Amino acid sequence: MLKINRIIFCCLLIAAHLCAKNGSNGGQPGAYLRMGLGARALSMGNTGIACSQNGFAPFYNPAGISRLQNRHFALSYSFLALDRQLHYTGLVMPLKPTAGIGLSWMHGGVDNIEGRSSTGKADGTYKTGEDVFIMSFANSFHPKFSIGLNFKILRNELLDLQATGLGFDIGVLFCPNDYIAIGLQFKDIGAGYTWKTQDLFGDKGGNYTERFPEIAKFGIALSQNNFMICADAEYSSQEDFRAHFGGEYRFMDLGHLRLGINDRYPTLGGGLTYNFIGKTDTNLDYCVVFDMVGEGETHVFSWEFKF
Repeated sequence: MLKINRIIFCCLLIAAHLCAKNGSNGGQPGAYLRMGLGARALSMGNTGIACSQNGFAPFYNPAGISRLQNRHFALSYSFLALDRQLHYTGLVMPLKPTAGIGLSWMHGGVDNIEGRSSTGKADGTYKTGEDVFIMSFANSFHPKFSIGLNFKILRNELLDLQATGLGFDIGVLFCPNDYIAIGLQFKDIGAGYTWKTQDLFGDKGGNYTERFPEIAKFGIALSQNNFMICADAEYSSQEDFRAHFGGEYRFMDLGHLRLGINDRYPTLGGGLTYNFIGKTDTNLDYCVVFDMVGEGETHVFSWEFKF
């Protein structure tokens, strides 16, 4: 156990060093896919690479799907400032004896954008939205080792323009024992939007492609009795370094308390676990992220069913 604690401590030091550096993912396309998802993971500092055996596995690490024992249906909604939206719906399930599949949808957008003419006169309100449809597959090639793959269909709607694209994620999960898990994810491989502007600009229009930052993430999770400690570190193709830390305390198999640091921003949350109907169990979780990008608190609610 002492050796495991030393590993965790070293990982935290490395991640803290990375977090101290300035990033440059800001302004890049696909930002809603980098905000974090689900009240449980966000309340633990947006960690999830090594603890993804739940309905949010397609987002954090698809390899976790193959280790599920039940079907999971997950819902999440984030209350964001500036008329923004972020929500998720996902279904993942095991395929005996060693595999798992998933299908999920995530949407991010902005409503009530005030439009103005060239003279500065208000001429209505507009909205923009981005969607991703994710098909996931994972397999455990060994009782301790799993690999997962996401195939993403991307869509962006801005005024009268629409863009589409494709992308991939690859996840790896290694669980040497019941106390420690190590995860790795390569996110948004080849992802981007292709805009076709001929309908708007006529002969002057054309095709324009903008690429998402590709991100490599490493995570480790340590569980002991009723406690869990998680740490993630990530590095993007835009030379953006970020670190995430968090912990969870479970009491009486009924509730959870969670704390974390999401790239310098504190997070706090909790949840309840209870029987819903018949053989269906559910988790109801809440999280608050303080002062995200100087825009006030973000509140996240998630509801997950296991059946």
